Amino acid sequence: MALSVPKKFLDEIRLQAEHDYPNETCGILVGPKDQKEIITGIRPCRNVQDEYHALDSVGFPRKANAAYFIDSQNLVQIQRENRQKGSEIRVIYHSHVDAGAYFSEEDQRIALSEGRPAYPGVAYLVVSVREGKAGEAALFYWDEARKTFIQDKDR
Repeated sequence: MALSVPKKFLDEIRLQAEHDYPNETCGILVGPKDQKEIITGIRPCRNVQDEYHALDSVGFPRKANAAYFIDSQNLVQIQRENRQKGSEIRVIYHSHVDAGAYFSEEDQRIALSEGRPAYPGVAYLVVSVREGKAGEAALFYWDEARKTFIQDKDR
């Protein structure tokens, strides 16, 4: 069975994306370790891209309206909760501001570490937000044979 993002979580992500507009939003969906196709929770995160950009505009050339960087404190809290509840990260999500729901070169760069997924087995969800209104969403998975992330419909 393939992973499917429940409508209630997709609705929450769209609301979060509209609230965070004109900046990109971000967060994580979690599920039980023993049931890889199930999502049971949403953990909205803070996009700290502007803070990193202010400290290092060379290393972080984009601002929060064109990139996201999940707050490390959010990640630590999510990992702590996952250990306590026997869950794990299923999906990392973010929005694209005034653009489509595609997996950009920047998204791929952020999702990889030394050419491999930084979070093996985790899917990526991108939601389009145009003029403050969230729309299309697309789910992307790592394709080992192609060494790239591909849209769910292409699997």
